[in-house]
Amino acid sequence: MNIPLRASLIVCALVVCFFVMRRVRKSSLEVEDSVFWLLIAAALIVVAVFPQLAYWVSDLLGFDSPSNFIFLCGIIVLLVRTFAQDRKIAVLKRKLTALVQDEALREK
Repeated sequence: MNIPLRASLIVCALVVCFFVMRRVRKSSLEVEDSVFWLLIAAALIVVAVFPQLAYWVSDLLGFDSPSNFIFLCGIIVLLVRTFAQDRKIAVLKRKLTALVQDEALREK
C-alpha cells in the first residue's frame, strides 16, 4: 500500500470523526450510530497504519488478494448495518401505528 493511499485513508478517517462528533454535539446523531461510525474510522486508521494486517488476514483466510477480503468485510458490515436499521424502522412503525390508533380512538 503506497503512502498517498495510506495518508488519504487517515485523512478520511479523521474527517469522519470530525463530522460524527459535530453531529453528536448538535444532537442530530444517536450515540449508538456514532459508535458505529467511529469504529469504521478506527478500522480505516488501523488498515492505513498497519497495511500488512490486511495482507496477513487475507492470507490466513485464503483470499486471493487483500482487496477481496476488504470488499467482503465492507459488504458484511453494510449488511449488518442495514439489518439493524430495518429493525429500528420496524419498531418505529409499530409505535407510530399504535400512536395513530390511540389518537383516533381518543378523537372518537
